[in-house]
Formats: sequence, structure tokens, C-alpha cells
Amino acid sequence: MKRFRNFSPSSLVLILLCLFIFFFRLNHRESKEISWDVFGYYLPLPATFIYNDPLLNDRSWVDQLNDEKHLSGTVYQISTTEKGEPMYFFLFGMSLFYSIFFFIGHFSAGIGGFPQDGFSDPYQISLVFGCMLYTFIGLYYLRKIMLYFSNERSTAIVLVMIVLGTNYAHHMTMKNLETVNVLFMLAALVIWNTIQWHLDHKLKNLLVISIGLILMALVKPSEILFAFFPILFGIKNRHSFRSKWEIIKIHRRQFYIAISAALFIALPQAGYWIYKTGKPIYDTYKNAGVGLDFFSPHIWNTLFSFRKGWLIYTPIMIFALIGFWQLYRTNKGVFIPVFGTFICSFFIVASWTEWWYGAGFSIRPLITYYTLLSIPMVFFVDKLFEQKRIIQFAFIVLASFFLFLNQFQWWQLRHYILDPYRTTKEYYWAIFLKKEVNKDKQKLMLVQRDFTGNDSFADSLDYRAKLIFEDKFSNNSNGVLLSDASKEFAMPIRIPYRKITKKDHVWLAISFDYKTDNTDLPILLAVCMERKNGAYGYKTFELQKDVKQMQKANFYFLTPEIRSENDVFKIDLWKRSPGSITIDNLKIRAFERQR
Repeated sequence: MKRFRNFSPSSLVLILLCLFIFFFRLNHRESKEISWDVFGYYLPLPATFIYNDPLLNDRSWVDQLNDEKHLSGTVYQISTTEKGEPMYFFLFGMSLFYSIFFFIGHFSAGIGGFPQDGFSDPYQISLVFGCMLYTFIGLYYLRKIMLYFSNERSTAIVLVMIVLGTNYAHHMTMKNLETVNVLFMLAALVIWNTIQWHLDHKLKNLLVISIGLILMALVKPSEILFAFFPILFGIKNRHSFRSKWEIIKIHRRQFYIAISAALFIALPQAGYWIYKTGKPIYDTYKNAGVGLDFFSPHIWNTLFSFRKGWLIYTPIMIFALIGFWQLYRTNKGVFIPVFGTFICSFFIVASWTEWWYGAGFSIRPLITYYTLLSIPMVFFVDKLFEQKRIIQFAFIVLASFFLFLNQFQWWQLRHYILDPYRTTKEYYWAIFLKKEVNKDKQKLMLVQRDFTGNDSFADSLDYRAKLIFEDKFSNNSNGVLLSDASKEFAMPIRIPYRKITKKDHVWLAISFDYKTDNTDLPILLAVCMERKNGAYGYKTFELQKDVKQMQKANFYFLTPEIRSENDVFKIDLWKRSPGSITIDNLKIRAFERQR
């Protein structure tokens, strides 16, 4: 016990939290740690050092690898150039941070007799435990930041609140190979070195800031907004703005060096884009269904949706938001950069079409900004200890409940009671504080989607059908639609989603009679949702070729996550070879969920 007395309260809490993270991760290792998004972040390393394809000129080996190891439902980790050539979907940032552990895993696999394929156990173990280093560095600097603004007691309390009262623990343990781990560390380094540069104006601090920001952008481009923090730090009025500008001019040589260093770090990424596309910056996102909805941000859902709402699943962060008032009153030169950076970044996070951000716990991207929110949070706790005992007691009770609730819901997530994708308000309250759930309650969740695209309409009894389109081609000769043999596409149908349903999804049943003649390849029924910048949710159904007698075709299509009610449901018949097709009795029915 005497040894522990040598530690300050916050350092002791830091050590205990790091031990918790280490041992929890030790007991929660998956068989496929390098899969889905992590597979995409990691891909440049095996491509370069194992499969001799650093520029990803041939995707066949990646497809084969995925077929053999089942790393992802689809190989979305590969994008294409405008010419249709393969290229990496993700930027190189994460692969840079994985690299040292990749080489350790590669060496270990060689001496241990494991396959040196980039995915055997030594690679996975090296990455999982190696990336804990980034977690510990992030926590170490988070403590230093709070100690700069506050005392040992408040810092220790806020460390516990952030690590055990939010979605931080989930993403720094079970998900520590994902971007948020590295981003949290880099954000903490940028904040700390911003503070230090404004104290001493040393080049080393400015280099850490510039390199940290460019690395954040190479991990996740939108994080370049974190640059607002060092830019705005210390500015509280016009006089402070002019003073800062004078300091920058005095130390402009440092800025030239720091900016040059950042650009040098970005050169490999820019060079790759130029090689592949001829452009120094290239957007690899090809899905029109996903993007930034600046004019219709999902702010309410991001905060309060029972699907993933930040303050629903991490309610303890309310204290950070309240703390902004105390920070404003106490230190405007810190309030402006913290609040400004957080609000701008929150708007971007909430503007993303898939605002729930995959299978994580609560709103994953906001974890990066806990480095900023720790500052108003520690100011809130400081002020709390100046209040009456009854107010302090009420805080302890409420914070303890929030800690318990967060930990219990995290347990529910790990035991597949809380669904990471499909939770609704009704389902949330049906499982609230429950250790098991009746299977009948699962009907309260959002629709089940298959990530391979092979959705099955298995629960049709829960849906009500309505006819939304019918054409018997009575105006055509013989009451049928005869497609010209020379035309590639036939039967174009376009229906705005808002005219189909007001629900979040529908199953569309497409049926018709058909026969074909002289087609070398099967004809495809192409179905998707469409908006100005392209199609999404694209799916094809194959018709038999050379069908001489009329026969019935029936297909079911589950609408994707709809980006806008103004998007259009689109159908085309795609004849991939010359020939004719005859269509009759076309019907499209929409199946709406009854609840």
C-alpha cells in the first residue's frame, strides 16, 4: 500500500484504467480482428510487402483472399478510378500506424511457423496489443491536459467518467484497431502541444501540431477541422487576435518548417492519387446513398435517437455540455477554440447520411472530441465542489447512475441484447435494464438487412401490401410490351420514394409475364434508388434466356437506407446481348410494415 501512496490520485486512476483496458482486451479477442473496415485500413501493408501489388493494380488477389478468409461481406474496401481501375478506398493513415506491428507480426509468423499471409494469428495479436500503445498515449496526454486546467481530484473523476461512463471503453478495447483509437491520441497530442507552444513558442511543439493534424486527415479527412483548435486558441477578442497574429509573424519561420513537414507527410497519399487518377486529391466514395447532408443534418437523431443517440447511450457527457458555461465565464480564450472546434465537427458528424456510424456503441466519431470535452467537464467538476453538499450528493447519485447505465448497456451490446444497428424506441424500453429479451420483442427493431445484399423477405405477415404500379400494356399491339432487339434497355420505370411510402423502408414486389428470343446472355432486371449524383442500393435479378412461352417472374427488393424522400425508385430491363423480350401484366406492390 505504501507504494500506491507515492502516486497522485489522477496517476493512480490512470494506471488502473490502463490495466482495465489491457486485461479486458486480453479476454475479448476476436478470431477475425482484421476484417470489414480494418481490412481496408490495413490492406496497403500486405499488398506492398506480401502480395507485390503496392499500387493495387490487380484486385483479383483481394477478392480471392476475401473468399477464402471471409473478411468482409463485400469488398467495398476497394474503390475505382473514373476509368474503372481498382484503387484503395481508404487513405494510408491507419496503415502507417499499423506498420510497426505488421512487421512484428510478420517476423513472429516466420519464426513461429505460421502462414506469412498478413492475417494469421501473429499479425492479429501484434496489432491488437500493439495498438493499445496508442490508447495509453492518448489517456496519458488527456490527463496532462486536464491537470493543466484543473487539479488532481477533478482530473481523476473526469478520467473515470470518460473511460467508464461513455462509449470510450468499447472502442478502445474491442474496437481498438479502428480509427477512433489513433484519432483520440492525435487529438490529445495536438491539444497539449498547442498549449505548450503558446507558452514557450518552441518549434518541436509546432511540428507535433502540424504533423498531428495532417495524420488525422490521413486517417479521416474530415478531422482536419481539428485545426480550428490551435488556430483559435487564446483568441477571445480583437486585441487577442491581433496579438496572436503578431506572434505568428515573429515565428513565421517555424510555421514554414511545420507546414512543409506536414506536406511532406502527405506526399505519398497525393502521389498515389496522382498516379491513379491524375488528381492530387480524389474522392473514393462511389456510393450516392452516402454523403454529407449539409442542408438536412441529422442533429436530433445524433443526439437523442434510440438507435444510436449520443446522449441516450452516453448521458454522462451532459456534464461536459453544461461545463461549457463555466468555461465561458472563466476562460474565453479556451472556450472559443474548444466550443468552436466541437460545434463545427459535431455538425459534420451529424451531417453524414449514415449518422449511426456502423456497428459501434453510441456515436463513434464523437469519441475523438472527448479530448476537447474533457476541458469543460473538468471545469464543471471544479465548480461543483464549490457548491452545497446536497448538490454534490445529487451529482454523485446521477453520475453513478449514468456510469451504471452505460456499463450495463455496453454489457447488453456484447451479449446481443442491444442491437448495434436496429434498436428503436420501442425495443429500447422493452430491453431496458434487462438481462434477457423475449424473441417476440425483436419485431420491434428496425428491418434486418443483409450486408451481402442477399436480403430475404421472411416476415411478410408483418407487412401490408398495396399496389403502386400496374401496366397491362393495353395500348400496345396484342396487349404486350415488345422490346426492340437493338435496344440495350427497356421498360424504364421511375417512382419518387415519397409517393411509395412514408415509412423508413418497404419491400417492393415486382412481377410480370415474359418471354425472350435470341439472347446470348440472360436479361437482367436492374433495380435501385437514384438521386442527382448517382444510384445506390443497386441490385440485379436474372431472367432466363430463350424462354419461348410466357412465364411468370417474381422478385423482391428491399429499399436501402433512404437518403432523401425525393430519391427515385428505378427499374430497367438490361439486355446484355442482342435479342428481344416480351413483357405483359407488370405489377409493382409495396409491402409496408404494419407497426
